[in-house]
Amino acid sequence: MPKKKNNYETLMNLIIGLYILKILQQEPAYGNKLASEIKRRTQDCYTPNTNALYPLLRKMEERGYIVGEWDSPMTRGKRIFTITDGGIARIPALEIMLQERIDEVERRMKLLRTDLLGQ
Repeated sequence: MPKKKNNYETLMNLIIGLYILKILQQEPAYGNKLASEIKRRTQDCYTPNTNALYPLLRKMEERGYIVGEWDSPMTRGKRIFTITDGGIARIPALEIMLQERIDEVERRMKLLRTDLLGQ
């Protein structure tokens, strides 16, 4: 029986997936470059774990949002990812999903702030 994802894992996949697509809109990149760019953009608040990043890249590739090619097929050094038209088309839906999740988190934080801190 497959393990059910928790809310945090689902949210992080949404955030990292959206980062991946937006970064790849700018230029092709390999996994470690994507991770370092996400870390830079989040001002070191989040460094994607490669144990989570690479499975997400594979899943995004399977769904047709990105394509990956080895920089050197003989040595298989780095897999360079490029966004597809399907990936570009997916961005608005991911943005809406993320906005809904952020709105919900902000609503809950406001409730906690008011109830616990009186602010």
